[in-house]
Amino acid sequence: MKSRLSLFAIAAAVMFAFCPVVTQSEQSSTVSEKNADAASLSEIVRSAVGPFEHYCDGYGNPGANGTGYVSVITLHVGKVPKTLKLAGQNGEGLDGTAVFDTAEASEAYIGQINLIVASSFSGLNGVIWGYDIAKADELARSPRAPLFTLKQGQAEIPAYAMEPLLDAGKRLFGTREEKRFPMLPGAHITAAHKEIIVAGPTTAWCGLALGIAKDRSRDANLFMELCGELKPKSYGKKKYFRQVLRKLADSVLLVGKNQGVSYKEIFVGIKHEFIPSGYVGAALATAPYVVLAKNAIPQIGPQALLDMTISDWENERKMLFLK
Repeated sequence: MKSRLSLFAIAAAVMFAFCPVVTQSEQSSTVSEKNADAASLSEIVRSAVGPFEHYCDGYGNPGANGTGYVSVITLHVGKVPKTLKLAGQNGEGLDGTAVFDTAEASEAYIGQINLIVASSFSGLNGVIWGYDIAKADELARSPRAPLFTLKQGQAEIPAYAMEPLLDAGKRLFGTREEKRFPMLPGAHITAAHKEIIVAGPTTAWCGLALGIAKDRSRDANLFMELCGELKPKSYGKKKYFRQVLRKLADSVLLVGKNQGVSYKEIFVGIKHEFIPSGYVGAALATAPYVVLAKNAIPQIGPQALLDMTISDWENERKMLFLK
């Protein structure tokens, strides 16, 4: 009897000893999930540096120091006079090519690249310029006022203006006249992209929505690009473009529903320009997937970008902008 009690006591002691281990493991798992996002972002940034001193390069090209990449959000509209029309051609022909390149050279400079169109996700090994790293000054402030909110079940999803992210992209690449760390001329650049080329008189426009995944350790962030034209004497521009922004945001939630993904916030933006008669216009919604120029990296290392605003970054790196 004494022997049986001893064995029972030993078994109970073993079970008691294992229970706290399981509990600690569960607690550690919960803590790890909370820290996974920050830890993974740090690793992504560390591995998203390209081989060139002054130029960003396309993701997946040889020479990068890892598997991370940076998404940079841009919107462009441009116009050129019709001067290259040839008899018998369909569409806008060479004028269309010329205006596409003109649009690429407006706003954030994305010219002279071999553009490869990809689907529109910033994945688990990607970060977003102006949002995750070199954060837009407006995004670093709190509270932020949304343009509008959307309902997803019981949750309210705020939709914010895209302008701070567009500004951040322009401050990274620079402009045609004052380049900073543009993409390497002639580089093959994969990007989320849509475009439209139209003949005036009309208004050419491009829009983009960015959905930030609620669980970035499992789901990708989403880009939804849209381009179109608004003919003269159609209903008011302000009302129409408000509707475009709302539909872009709605489309993010619809994709999320189809994919089983929840988004915690959305950014929406639009750019448009009137194209007069005798001109051809182009509108481009483009988010290149790049690795950063070495000179765009803070002195203490790429992970520092996670704690810097775009103004902090700009002040530190401005002496190394491309001359």
